Amino acid sequence: MWPTFQREASFRPVVFTKSELIVICMMWGFTLGFGYFVAYNAFLLTMRVGRLSTFIILVWLEIIACVGIYGIPAILMTCGVIGQDNLWIWLGMVTGWILQMQCIIQIIVNRICILVDNPTTRTWWKLGMFLWIGFINVTVAIVWIPATLQISSRWMKANTIYDPIEKALYLLTDAGLNYYFIRTAQERLLLSGLTKYNRLLRYNKMIVWVSVSMDVLIIGSLFLKNPLVYIMMHPLAFMVKLEIEMTMSNLIVLLATGSGLQVDGFETENNAVNCTFASQSHIQSVQVRVHQEAVSHFDGDEISLHHDAKGGQHAIPMERLAATPFGQRGDATVLRKWPTMTSAESE
Repeated sequence: MWPTFQREASFRPVVFTKSELIVICMMWGFTLGFGYFVAYNAFLLTMRVGRLSTFIILVWLEIIACVGIYGIPAILMTCGVIGQDNLWIWLGMVTGWILQMQCIIQIIVNRICILVDNPTTRTWWKLGMFLWIGFINVTVAIVWIPATLQISSRWMKANTIYDPIEKALYLLTDAGLNYYFIRTAQERLLLSGLTKYNRLLRYNKMIVWVSVSMDVLIIGSLFLKNPLVYIMMHPLAFMVKLEIEMTMSNLIVLLATGSGLQVDGFETENNAVNCTFASQSHIQSVQVRVHQEAVSHFDGDEISLHHDAKGGQHAIPMERLAATPFGQRGDATVLRKWPTMTSAESE
C-alpha cells in the first residue's frame, strides 16, 4: 500500500501462533472489560467536576487513545484483518501511543501541581515533562516505524536496542513522579497534623507500585519470542494506570480540603487553584476567635424565667456567667465562661 519503500529484502510479515493469538485476544478482552469500569468512573468523575477541566480532558483523551487510536488498529493488525506492511497503521498506533504517554504523565504532573503553590513552578513542571516525554516519543517514532516496516537490518537492530531503553526511561520517570508526589503529600499531612489519613496514604503507596509494575510488565513482554505480542500490553497497562490515577484523586481531595488547599476540578491553572496553606498558629487563632464569639453570645444580664405563651413550655433558667482565664498565648488572653453556682445548686 502507498507509500512504498525501498528495502534491503522483501517484507516478511510476523506470523502469530495459535497460543499467541489466544494471549493477544485475552489481553484485548481484559482491556475492554476493565475499560468499561474505567470509562464509567471517568463519567462519574466528569459529573462530579461539572465541567471540562484539564484533568477531565486528559482522562478522556487517554481512554480514546488506548481503545480507539491504538487498540483497535493493533488488534486488527495482529488478527490479520489489516496487513502489517502498512505505514498508516503503524503511524496511527504511534500517535495513539504518544497520546497515552503524554496524557498519563500530564495527569500525574497535574496532581503534583496541586501541592505546588508557585505558579511558575507549576508551569515548569508541565512544560518540562511535556518536552522530556516528547523527546522520547519522537526518538521512538524515528526508530520504531522503519524497524516495523523492515526498511533495513540496521533500523531493526537499533529498535531492538533502543526500545527497552526507552521503556526503562519511562519507568524511571513514572516512578520518580509518583515518589515525589507521595513524599510531598506525606509532608503536607504531617505539617497539617492530618494523621487520620495515614491509612489512605499507605493505600496509595501500594497502588503506585501496581502502576509501576505495569511498566515492568511491558518491558518484560519485549523479550518474548514474537516481537509484536507486547503491543497489546500497552492498552491494558495504560487503562490500569488511568484507573489508579482516578483512584488517587480521592487522596488529593482529602489532602486539599484538610490542609487548606482549594481544588477546582483537579485543575492547576493560576485562576483555578489558590494554594494557601494555613500555619498552625493561624489555625489556633481562628479557633480562639470562634470560641470567643460563641461565649459572647451568652454573656449579658441574668435571664429571667418566663412562660412561653405559644408552646406552653418554659425557658431554661441561666445564671450570670463569670469570666475565668484558662489559657494565655502571646499577648492575647482567652477567656472561658463558667456559670456561677450556689452551694445548694451544686448539691
